[in-house]
Amino acid sequence: MALLSKEFKNALSAIEPGVDAEHARDAHAEVRDVLDMDDELRGWGLKTLLIGSYAREVSIRRVKDVDVFCELPELPDGYGPQDLLGKMAAVLADEYGDRVAENDRSVKVEFPEFDMHVDIVPARSCGNAWEIPNRDGGWEKTDPVEFGSLSSTRNADFDQNYVPVVKLARQTRRALLGEESKPGGLFVEVAAYHAFANLPLATGDDALGSTAEYYTRALAQMAPLIRGHADGSERLTNPALPDQELEVRATQDEFDALADKWEEAAMTAEEAFESEDDHDAAEGFKSLLGENSDGDEVFPVPAVPSEAAAAATDALRTPGRKSLPSGDSPTFG
Repeated sequence: MALLSKEFKNALSAIEPGVDAEHARDAHAEVRDVLDMDDELRGWGLKTLLIGSYAREVSIRRVKDVDVFCELPELPDGYGPQDLLGKMAAVLADEYGDRVAENDRSVKVEFPEFDMHVDIVPARSCGNAWEIPNRDGGWEKTDPVEFGSLSSTRNADFDQNYVPVVKLARQTRRALLGEESKPGGLFVEVAAYHAFANLPLATGDDALGSTAEYYTRALAQMAPLIRGHADGSERLTNPALPDQELEVRATQDEFDALADKWEEAAMTAEEAFESEDDHDAAEGFKSLLGENSDGDEVFPVPAVPSEAAAAATDALRTPGRKSLPSGDSPTFG
């Protein structure tokens, strides 16, 4: 089996957000301060929380947006979703002017100096969960904060291997279909979340032993889940709201294309992991992870030793004894 521990560590480093993480931290902190200063929002019990891939620490290079969830437990009854979006946009426009745009479900604030934006998602309470504006002008039930909590638990249950594998899965989607393709990274992340439920826990006797094995087994478990969602036989659900089918933007052709590619990827990863040749195995994993947003290959491939180097290594080896010092049979004592 090809563990390639150093190569997987370098691959994860190649897809880390890097300086984007610092920019995201500064941008969301600034926007949250602006919202916290509004008297009316404070009167509605405003509490701002980070959500999305950045908050769940599964974002990969490059980070282009940060999501801020605005809980408003005291929002007056009858206050409509469009009115609420308008209110948030007005508060932010006083500070940021034309850098603010009101969308169907959120309000966007551009940070051109960072080449990223902050999405503000207002929410009213709905029992144990929340409701946010939907694309039809109504409300939609959700609980992204709970998804973040579940993801942290998943990562702990698998000895901190869940988050790195989700990052690798997100990068695999980009490498196979392109960064702007649909469905996006959230769909793959949810598939990975459900796939990990079928893997042995880190505390078990049959626990997996390396990033290579986690990645390979996760891709294999994800393939039928993605296919089931694509053909409608078993749709993926929202981890935080198990009765709610996952809604993502993608056409039937796009779902089918991802399902086809993922099945091929699972077979490639299995072949690479089972290989006895590290170079061949690395070539297989490299083909699944492609390039990062800087155009650099994500997965490094160990060099094949030249014939001269191999001969020099052989020359340095000390020939072993043909017989033991004590004679033909070992003695003790």
